[in-house]
This record gives sequence, structure tokens and C-alpha cells, in this order.
Amino acid sequence: MSQPPPAARALLARLRGLVEAEQRDTLAALDWIENRPAETAGDEAATIAALRAENAALRAKLSGLYQHAEYETWFEQAFGIKFPTPNTWPFTTFQQGTPWCDKVVYGMQDGEFLYAQHLIAELDAQGVAGDIVEFGTYGGTWMEVLAQAVEKGGGGRTLWGFDSFEGLPEPDAAKDGNIWHKGQYAATLEEVSTRLRATERPFLKLVKGWFCDTLPVEPAAAVEKIAYARIDGDLYSSCVDCLAYLTDRLVDGAILVFDDWQFTINHGETLAFREWAAANPQFRFEFLGMNMWAHLYLRVHRRP
Repeated sequence: MSQPPPAARALLARLRGLVEAEQRDTLAALDWIENRPAETAGDEAATIAALRAENAALRAKLSGLYQHAEYETWFEQAFGIKFPTPNTWPFTTFQQGTPWCDKVVYGMQDGEFLYAQHLIAELDAQGVAGDIVEFGTYGGTWMEVLAQAVEKGGGGRTLWGFDSFEGLPEPDAAKDGNIWHKGQYAATLEEVSTRLRATERPFLKLVKGWFCDTLPVEPAAAVEKIAYARIDGDLYSSCVDCLAYLTDRLVDGAILVFDDWQFTINHGETLAFREWAAANPQFRFEFLGMNMWAHLYLRVHRRP
């Protein structure tokens, strides 16, 4: 990735300093409001209470704005592309749960299915060897898409699906936020296997258990090369386990997909990736695209 010229770096550093100084001044003013004693009753006490309520709201807004700025700066440095944090879900303002919102969402999903199959066909055409893996299969929707792609390519790749089949483990509030809960996204091995017609597809392998238990041992340990990896474990710790497993297996030109990318550098899959990428400078990541509720597509390049 090319580096900006020294003059541009100096300007960026100066702008960052101005933003941080403005933030310090704002926080100092908010601290003054927060800590001012309410010694009088009546109208002045009510005014102070209102100021404190506004103070709390401003702090929350400032924190969100700074968090997004920090994330966007990191994203640009990591992938060489400026990608502002989306402010809608999933890139539509239609109310969730309405038929028109569902149409948008599942229309986008259908488009993404085609894109994933295109990427796998591209790997086939380029002769990029390796298995396909999904970490977190839930009901098997994406496994079916990937299975069809393998079949279109002649069935020459093994497709692995790793899942607890008991839902999510206990989230870590500090690293995962408050959007997940234990047992969420549970589907039994039997129902997923039936839905995917696993007995009729010898190339398709489903492995039951927590990632930390199943990935270090057979049969997962025997996998040598991975050309396409889809991480849908949702949680930070799950993603850490998946990325550790992928480190020595992702081939040059492989596709790496995150299903639950977070628009903050301090939570979930994004935090796990940030730490892993920093610890593994042998990789360079090419941004391919993002769709729906933050499905991030990257191409992995191994540095010579």
C-alpha cells in the first residue's frame, strides 16, 4: 500500500491534533457542568438538572462521532480505501420488518449470493487451490450457497461447516457490546444436515463443537489450504479462534469474508481482525466490497 507524502502526513497529524484539542475543550466544559454543585433550589436547580441531562446526551454523541472517526481512519490505513461509516440499516431507511424493507434486504442478499458464487468461480478459473470453510453455519443458508458453487465448479473442493449447533457462547460485553446473547442462532446438526442434503454431498463436512475445541484437532487440523473463508461467529472470541486457525492455511489470493463486521475498532470481529492483522504482517488485504448489514469481503495476499 502506498504511503502519503510527508506534507500530507504532516497535515493529517495537524488536523488530528486540532480535533483532539477541540475534544479536550469540549469535555472540559462538560466536566464543569457535570461537577457543578446544585446548592440552590427552584429554577436554578432545575436548570442545572437540565444541563446535566444535555451533558450526558452530548457526551454520548461526541463518543459516537469520535469512535466513527477513529474507525474510518483505521479502515483507510488498513485497506487503502476511504469508506465512511454507513448511517442506515442495511443501507436503507425503510422500517425493519415491513414488506418493503424485507424486499430490499433479501434482494441485496440474493445479489450477494451471486457475488459469492462468482468469487468461487473466479478462484476455480485462476487455479487457486484450497478448501472452503464457514465458521458459524446457523441454519445452513450460506452453506447451501457455497455448496452450489462447489457443485458448479465440478465438486473439486471440500466445503467445511463449523458450528456449535447450540447457538452462541456467552458474549463478553466489553468486547462484543450488547447485541448478542448466549444460545442465539441455534439450529441442530440434524436439521442443518438434512436441509443441506449432506449425505448426498460427499464434499460437504459439518463439524459440531465450539471453535476452540474443534479447530485444533482432527478433522479440522488436517486441512492444509483454504481458498475461501467465511467467518460468521459474531463474537470477538470466536473470531479470534477462527483467525488463528486460518493463519497458516489461507493461500495467496484467498477470499476472507466477515459476516458481522463492526463499525468500531474495539468490538467483535473488527477488533479480532485488527489485532490479528497487526500480528501477521505477512498478509496484505485488498478490499473487495461490503454489502447488507456489514458483510465485508477481502482478498488475501501473502507478501513475498
